[in-house]
Amino acid sequence: MRAGDRTASQQEERVPRLAPDCDPTGLDLTPAQGFLLSRIDGLTPESVLLQLGGLDPDEVRRCLDDWSSEGLVVFGKGGPPSRSAESAPVPVVDEALDRIPTPDPELDLPVKAQEAILEMYERLERPYHELLGVPLDADTRTVKRAYFGLSKEYHPDRYFRRDIGAFQPLLERVFRKIVEAYELMSDPGVRAEMERSLSGEAEAPAGAAGSAPGAAKPRSRPLSPFSSLGRLIAKRRAKAKGFFEAAMVAGGEERWLEATGSLRLAIAFDPANALYRERFGEVQPKAHAIRFEQLMKEADSALSFRDRGDALRLFEEALHFKPYDPEANHTAARLAWLVAEDLRKAKEYALRATEAEPDKGDYRRTLGQIYQAAGFAANARRELKAAVRLNPKDKEARAALKSL
Repeated sequence: MRAGDRTASQQEERVPRLAPDCDPTGLDLTPAQGFLLSRIDGLTPESVLLQLGGLDPDEVRRCLDDWSSEGLVVFGKGGPPSRSAESAPVPVVDEALDRIPTPDPELDLPVKAQEAILEMYERLERPYHELLGVPLDADTRTVKRAYFGLSKEYHPDRYFRRDIGAFQPLLERVFRKIVEAYELMSDPGVRAEMERSLSGEAEAPAGAAGSAPGAAKPRSRPLSPFSSLGRLIAKRRAKAKGFFEAAMVAGGEERWLEATGSLRLAIAFDPANALYRERFGEVQPKAHAIRFEQLMKEADSALSFRDRGDALRLFEEALHFKPYDPEANHTAARLAWLVAEDLRKAKEYALRATEAEPDKGDYRRTLGQIYQAAGFAANARRELKAAVRLNPKDKEARAALKSL
């Protein structure tokens, strides 16, 4: 039976998976067909595959039928899907994570850190507030504080130039999810829409607690698409699809900030859609890089006008988007020390700079001077000696060392 002969309910029943003896590497596929094949994981139903951006639904149906007749793809047994399964997030297979590593003491990554990464990876499908470790009703400031704490531990740049083996893709996946949780929980408008969507899909009774952002609650009974609630959910999903399509257009033209904003809204109106979340994780780092560069230019401009207070604010905001940039951290450390007289912040920024580039004499000198100002003579002497060793002509480091 061809695609045009199937009813809508039959189409929703089909969950394709690759046949056991199928070798995709030997197939002659167009880029679009290759992308479609990569999404066939035995978990994603045809109804979701039909919504993939950039692919014509009729072409998706034709490919699935052709591959099925050729024995490349098989379908799961029919039967109407349960409503709880329909509203649950669809797992996304990440090809880079086909094998979860085990702790390896030979890596340039402490075993304790490896275990923490593995533990966080196991929690990625938890609700956003649980992932961030904050209450369900946490305010924006609390969410931001939690994000910064986690970024110190799980930001991939922290391990730049280190051999961390198979933990590299795992760490990147973990951090993308942390960013996703932070971005969506810290936007009040998006967060409200997500809670409204999830509460609607769960048919929460009046006065019930709101759903946790990032988690879909199952409905207690089947929902008719002709009911008022069914029409409302369909309308919200249609809005989400429109935002998603706008995001794909913006991304195709490399307008990453706009693409991120549209994807944020798509997720808000359809929180359980795994495809929207996956694209958000891919686009968000590009938007962060653009915002970082914009803020760095503004900070440099403020420095040129000797507005050091505003420069510090801008450098700190830039570090929100790229926490381990060495030069930004070094400049922020000197400004926090000399302008704000905040030695705690200054030490934190200087440590990040030296951690990223331990052989940079200027960074070691600044850290040593901050330790000296804080009264930690032994630490100051260690860093200043390292600065002189790295740059014997550094008169400032020599003078500071002599004063100790």
